[in-house]
Amino acid sequence: MSTTPLITLDCNEKMVASFAEQFAQIQSRSLAERAAARKKEIADSGLSDLSKLKTAEGHFINLAIHADSFLDDAAVQEDVGPNEPIVWKSRYAPTVGVVAASMYGNAPATLYATQDNYATLSPFAFEVEEVKVPKLALTQDVTRLGQREAGLARQAEAIKLKFQQFIINIMLNQAIGTDLATSITNYVTAGNPYQGRTVYMLDPGVQSTSVEASNIVNVSAEGGITPAVLEAIQAQAFLQQKMVRTLHIPVAGQPWRKLLRAATVVANSAVFGSGVLPNAGLKAIPEKKWAELFDSNLNQGKSMAINWFGETWKIKANNLMPAGYGIVTTNEPAVALYHILEKNVSTDVVDQRDSYFVGHYEKREIALAQPDPWLRNFMVVNFGATSNL
Repeated sequence: MSTTPLITLDCNEKMVASFAEQFAQIQSRSLAERAAARKKEIADSGLSDLSKLKTAEGHFINLAIHADSFLDDAAVQEDVGPNEPIVWKSRYAPTVGVVAASMYGNAPATLYATQDNYATLSPFAFEVEEVKVPKLALTQDVTRLGQREAGLARQAEAIKLKFQQFIINIMLNQAIGTDLATSITNYVTAGNPYQGRTVYMLDPGVQSTSVEASNIVNVSAEGGITPAVLEAIQAQAFLQQKMVRTLHIPVAGQPWRKLLRAATVVANSAVFGSGVLPNAGLKAIPEKKWAELFDSNLNQGKSMAINWFGETWKIKANNLMPAGYGIVTTNEPAVALYHILEKNVSTDVVDQRDSYFVGHYEKREIALAQPDPWLRNFMVVNFGATSNL
């Protein structure tokens, strides 16, 4: 009888490697190329092989879920069988907390793992709104195919938003179902998130003063994203010993515009005109970097890449995030997400009274967890309400 391999808190090579591989695959082809390939696969299937068409549709839904998604930035994912236990253990002596999703929508449960005792996760299921789509047998009609794709894409977006919400809830130790804005503001105002949790699994000889005291970066006096905010993020990443991957920011307040107001060469005059930052010369950024930012378009796919401090960071705009806050994901995952694929449901619900349309139903069964040391794999940034734009 096979059993699930035990996942160690300090070094899970398989999951980290899988995470890196997923990210590389996502970046290897543009979204447009992959979407076109899936559409062609669906169109070419026609009526000849409905099972092949259904498989292609499954790929289409998964593509839409992962496209430019918070899911791929923050979570490492594993597929497990319906009867496989999902367990965590610690390689080291200290008892380590594992925050896990509650099945009942309450605050996440804290499980405890040691070298001898395992923390066992419990999966839970969720569903999204059913949509009306043309029957599979009618998709040889291009119009019907487009209608079906539009319906599936809407469901995929709903699933993506659910995943994002659940991941944020576990990252920030909030009740499952709490909206993104409330989760972030609760996290920042509740005090030090490291308090009472076994965050540091340090090797012998590492000085405790060489690590961060919290993963909250407070630069609220900046009133938007400025060079000082980016510098603070870099300093925090240095303490956390991680590489910044993505800065997730709100659409509200357009905080990225403040970077464009950071002048390149400015005289430190005592008099400033309307919209000019005080001490602008002290907040200047190199002309080349300013030109790169000026030529970037955050509206194109709601993300843009910047080269900063010798690293490439991505900035993504998220319409659900509260103004004044950002989340930084790094090269290591903040949450583990397990898919129980055999219990997922993706099916058409036939209504005998309708010859053309059916209801399409989607359900997912998952488990989520965050061991205490993974708090160091992300940060929450408070850059303040946007001002002086």
